[in-house]
Amino acid sequence: MKNSLIAIARKLLASGLIPGVHYAALRLIWWFSFKTKAYDSSQPRVTIVMPVYNVEKYLADCIRSARAQRHGNFEIIAINDGATDSSARILEKFAAKTPELFIVTQDNQGLGAARNAGLDAIENTEFVLFLDSDDLLPMGAIERFVAQAQHTGASLVVGKAVCFYGSRYFDRTSTAELFKTPQSQISVDDLPQILGDATSWNKLYRYEFWRNNKLRFPVGVSYEDMTLVVTAYLAAGKFDLLAEPAYFWRVRAEGESLSKRTAELKSLQDRLLSIEQINRILLRAIEKGLITALVREVWLTRIISLDLQLFAPALAVADQVFFDEFQARASAVLADAEPSVWAASTGEHRAAVWAAVHGTRQQTLKVLSAVN
Repeated sequence: MKNSLIAIARKLLASGLIPGVHYAALRLIWWFSFKTKAYDSSQPRVTIVMPVYNVEKYLADCIRSARAQRHGNFEIIAINDGATDSSARILEKFAAKTPELFIVTQDNQGLGAARNAGLDAIENTEFVLFLDSDDLLPMGAIERFVAQAQHTGASLVVGKAVCFYGSRYFDRTSTAELFKTPQSQISVDDLPQILGDATSWNKLYRYEFWRNNKLRFPVGVSYEDMTLVVTAYLAAGKFDLLAEPAYFWRVRAEGESLSKRTAELKSLQDRLLSIEQINRILLRAIEKGLITALVREVWLTRIISLDLQLFAPALAVADQVFFDEFQARASAVLADAEPSVWAASTGEHRAAVWAAVHGTRQQTLKVLSAVN
């Protein structure tokens, strides 16, 4: 009975009257905040980099949430990455009445290239944050980010990301525990689990830090921010955590989200590439004495518990090429994983990952059939 009531409540919050009223109210709040805020060029300048590609359904609210921020000095650089829907017209409509919104237009090159184009368009700023054009910024997000960075001098501030679907908002389960309390000037050694928060968009970066470390997004691959963000954590040395929501991450319908494309060979290859790159970065950092071996052990546990398990169900339906790719490359990364790493891993497909790494395709299929 309880589960049925929960399901009904979630359905009501996902679409229909309740979300309609919720977002109608939000749009009024966003409009009022935009119209009444005071600009103050003496405050630190913040640049929001927002790549845009075929998001006509969500783009207007994303812009509204960004321009409604009360911080007195910021700009939005929107990159039209060759959109073929009405996204370009929406951008132009908002740019005409939003002085802080600037548009960069290019042929479609993908998310990494679009973010790089936005960074290249920056003329003068102190801080950078990234906003995907189907997501939202909570009210006061920039103020909280900047206040924290100014208080401690942090080059990197990590904010809590909250998922939303319709008008239902809920914690991002894989990282929620990290943001129970605010923390200042911590390191990867202090909190190895932070490497699991490897998205670029719930973070504020000092622009000088970004430039000095020559950070760029890889082009032409999915999961383009994982390696970059791990690099940023290690380069920053110390960083801050905000416990209050700093980013609203939209959960898209089935088939729309990148993480849903787990039966595609290219998606598997791109995820494995990021895993391999991060593994090399961590091994080098351990060798140089920058981090302890425990950091990598915690990261490997997460790789087994989450990243590889995203693709494990697809092994039941994918061809031999897909399985061979999974097995060969995952095995190489996990070759020196201690038994304690496997013992600490969780997830319903953990045994399938073990079978794929250590056994045959037939053994893996048998394990998966037992789960299903």
